[in-house]
Amino acid sequence: MQKDNTLKRVRINYLLFLLPFPFLLASCHRQDLSNKPGELIYSKLFEGRSPFYNKIPVNAEVDPRSDIMVQSLVDQADEAFVIAVKEWTVPVYYADAFTPRQEVKLTASWAPKKAMLDVPVPAFAEPDPSDDGSLAIVDFENGCVYDFWRMRYRNGRWKAAWGNALPLDSDGIFPRGLSARGSGFELLQGLIWPQELKNGHIDHALIFSYDHTRAGGPVAPATESDGTSNDAWAIPEGALVQLDPGLNLDSLGLNAYERTIAAALQEYGMYCADDGGGLQLYAINPVCVKSNPYENIWGDRSLVFLDKIPADRFRILKLPPQSNVEPRIVLNACNKFK
Repeated sequence: MQKDNTLKRVRINYLLFLLPFPFLLASCHRQDLSNKPGELIYSKLFEGRSPFYNKIPVNAEVDPRSDIMVQSLVDQADEAFVIAVKEWTVPVYYADAFTPRQEVKLTASWAPKKAMLDVPVPAFAEPDPSDDGSLAIVDFENGCVYDFWRMRYRNGRWKAAWGNALPLDSDGIFPRGLSARGSGFELLQGLIWPQELKNGHIDHALIFSYDHTRAGGPVAPATESDGTSNDAWAIPEGALVQLDPGLNLDSLGLNAYERTIAAALQEYGMYCADDGGGLQLYAINPVCVKSNPYENIWGDRSLVFLDKIPADRFRILKLPPQSNVEPRIVLNACNKFK
């Protein structure tokens, strides 16, 4: 007993000594970000299974209310038509057999579970710096991808408002929602990769967010929605929007990356995936690597503007019926909760 009391006094005295120097306390739990990879690994996740890889048919049916809904895109593009690059988007990290597995506490008041278990979080992982704090981890060895919303490292532990995981051999859509995105799409679906821009071709649909997402539930292939608008021009999450395939891109004066993106919007379109201000596409956040992979594309920018792509030339393809099923966790080989 005497020995225990002595150890307690030693610990207390040590902590009292550190109190005037909070930076010493903080340094005990500071992340080591020095081991981030130098370059971004390009991954074509869910290829062959995800609807994002489906080209839009030449005779695709346009929704009869397309003209009305397009006006909501024009309204938001007038505010800003951008690509999110260094904030409000998603960094991606890769786990291997040596990545420590951790418990991530889930803190959202509505979260049906309190923690996600056995998550391989690289020591250098750093979430998007925005309030969304998005982060994705790909584990090829075990065939999983982990998504988190409002992920933060605090006092040596990881916390997130919410997180979930999917097998890599799935279609990349959470079957009953409860994803880290408003629509049920896995976080990396529909993002722009720097390698695609360097190669001059994107062979999948993109995603967009804007501030007129329709209330009442998603349309397929989305499985949940955070839409709130009851306006006639509102677009439901899951809707596929296409840039007019008859639009002559040569007439727009586009640079190389703008043309690559515009061509993808004609060939594959963009899915309404989240609620947010302005009309916004998403690129992989370069915070996950040491060097800027966009340096020779658009330089060092947080947002990239797409003013030359005319929002009034979009069209909404035929909408499936909205569904409003209560989201719930669907367990799989990758998501473990308590």
